[in-house]
Amino acid sequence: MPKQIFLLRHGESDANKGNVFGGWSDTPLTRLGKEQAKALRKRLDKEGIGIAYCSDLLRTRQTVEYAELGCGVVYSPALRERDYGTLEGKPWDSVPNPERFHLDPYLRPPGGETPAEVQKRVAGYFESTIAKDTHEKVLVISHHGPLVLLAMHVLGMPLEKWRTLALGNAGLSILGWEEGIWRLRLWNSLSSLGLNSMEDPFRGKR
Repeated sequence: MPKQIFLLRHGESDANKGNVFGGWSDTPLTRLGKEQAKALRKRLDKEGIGIAYCSDLLRTRQTVEYAELGCGVVYSPALRERDYGTLEGKPWDSVPNPERFHLDPYLRPPGGETPAEVQKRVAGYFESTIAKDTHEKVLVISHHGPLVLLAMHVLGMPLEKWRTLALGNAGLSILGWEEGIWRLRLWNSLSSLGLNSMEDPFRGKR
């Protein structure tokens, strides 16, 4: 099993910039998002990552492309962002009380998924595939919700507190296997981006 698992959120997407529900929509990276991905090259190059597991949506695939990872990549729909159903593509502020869809981990948007269901999907893939990988260092490239929910599963944190963690675009985190448990070594590092790239890094956590 891996000794270190790197968690990476994709760069800024059009949906993030427009502050809309992105979900499973294939929204591309913005100019800034592409620059964020490029800035990750040096940070990831020195880590010696053996393999990357990545969401199959466009914004994560483009992040892989511009980061120019020097390892194999496995794409999976299991690592997709939350399915927002009929809310996808709608501006955040056009939905009455939109915060309720994030604060309640069991509330389902029409035709979509609850955070609890996203956690079950991502955690299942982690336990069946990622945690059984033979490389010492593994990279997971996904989205805000799935990565936060995966980290909470691995660390044994209560689902009801999932909004206490946040990830900026291109934010990097590291989980380490030590003394028989997963430990959080780093969370949401944005240092590789530089001050000129950190334009509201917490925008669009959807």
